[in-house]
Amino acid sequence: MSTSVATLLVALVGVGGTLLSPLITAWVGARTRLQEFELQLRASAVVRREEAVAADLERRREAYIALNRSARQWRILLMEDAQALRAGGAVDQRSEEARQAFHDNFAQVQLLVPDPVLDAANRVRVVLADAHKRLGTQARNDAASETEWAELHSFLLGLWDVVTEMQAAMRKDLGVGSGAPVSSERSEDYRGGSSGYPWAVGPST
Repeated sequence: MSTSVATLLVALVGVGGTLLSPLITAWVGARTRLQEFELQLRASAVVRREEAVAADLERRREAYIALNRSARQWRILLMEDAQALRAGGAVDQRSEEARQAFHDNFAQVQLLVPDPVLDAANRVRVVLADAHKRLGTQARNDAASETEWAELHSFLLGLWDVVTEMQAAMRKDLGVGSGAPVSSERSEDYRGGSSGYPWAVGPST
């Protein structure tokens, strides 16, 4: 290759490099901006997913609090109503309000919660409804014996076990429990079972 040809090639390469350099720089810059944009999109998607998960968790937490509160309140009022009826009194109007509140809260939970929690909540719904029915039957039975009242009392006490199972399922779903009721809430003292049958008052048969 002659010196003139080599010089010409060098010149052409130099000119080509000069012409292409802005294009290459622009392409690299555009590629970098595209990568940065894609990273931002992915980061935004992650943030949105985390926010959605947090919002869903908060909705479930609020629903759990409401359902747990209404279940406990209805159970307590059922026990008080049973004691009042045994003593010759009447049921508390708040019992019907508690029943309605529980069913309203249960209807909301049905649309929000995973199957294990819904199953536990449904068991609570069934036993509370059964307790309500039994109490109504007992109230209409003027000849109810001490044994029948004692059986109702035992049944109402046993509701606590079903409620604590629901609470445990809720806590596990919220990430704060193992899924098993804590031992203190299973104790006879906490449930009231150690106090014995408290309704030996009023007329007996």
